Amino acid sequence: MRLRLFDYLSFSVALTAIAVFSLMAFEGAEQGSIVRVQIDGVDYVYPLTQDRTIRVDGPLGTTVVEIADRRVRVAESPCRDKICIATSWLSQAGDWTACLPNRVFVRVDRAEDPDLDAQTF
Repeated sequence: MRLRLFDYLSFSVALTAIAVFSLMAFEGAEQGSIVRVQIDGVDYVYPLTQDRTIRVDGPLGTTVVEIADRRVRVAESPCRDKICIATSWLSQAGDWTACLPNRVFVRVDRAEDPDLDAQTF
């Protein structure tokens, strides 16, 4: 069986489409700049650039959220399954983890307004 001109053209179009969609998928992964910690509907916003340890009290006890090296994670939690700890480090805008039994939600976002003042944090 011989390949014809249309076969080569089809292969090139398919490879080009794969390359374009791959670039679009990897381009969306943007470094986050803020961390939102939500407890019972109240948002607390912290810069991702400042290392700190945050202790959050929930219905089960204290959840420890750690920000270090422009990443964030749940370091300790009183929940039974510890799925929030297994999520490990988050750094890209849109990454999130939650400790549902303790009602703690952690999300990495981009800062909406670059003119935020120090009181916001």
